[in-house]
Amino acid sequence: MMKLTFSILLMLLALPALAGDHGAMKTESGWFDMENCAFCKNLVEDPGLLSHSTWENHNISNGSMSIMTVDPAYAESMARAGKAMEELGTKMQTGQVDPTKVEMCGHCQAFGMLIMSGARLESIEGEVASVTLITSDDPKLVARIQEMTDRDNKEMASIAGHDHGQDHPHDHQH
Repeated sequence: MMKLTFSILLMLLALPALAGDHGAMKTESGWFDMENCAFCKNLVEDPGLLSHSTWENHNISNGSMSIMTVDPAYAESMARAGKAMEELGTKMQTGQVDPTKVEMCGHCQAFGMLIMSGARLESIEGEVASVTLITSDDPKLVARIQEMTDRDNKEMASIAGHDHGQDHPHDHQH
């Protein structure tokens, strides 16, 4: 299983829904935008990548948890996409690239703000899955993390044509 990086987590939380059979590349709200977001566009360079990934997003008591698997045949594509996103994120963090000049979808903007606000990332790499936790001890930041997860799940469900609601587990496979 590939090593999960900060940038790959951007897509872990919700983006694969956009690569389903419906062919949508962005949501009506702009929350996700695989065509124009500087991070997300890397995930559609291999047209089969997202449809050969599985994921779940869940709120937990102190933040959220995402679980992802990638078909072994697409591990190299995921690694390339992750590397490109990580390089952009590093350039933004080090000042080589002005973040205000980088086009990002609403999800990627919200994720970046959570990290800048002090949210903690933890990744557990298993044989068949990656589990990523975004957590905080600050109740206000926990609420923001969970709001983002709820919005991700809602936007994913609307794209997939079925709204699960915020209180149900989500298992999206394409």
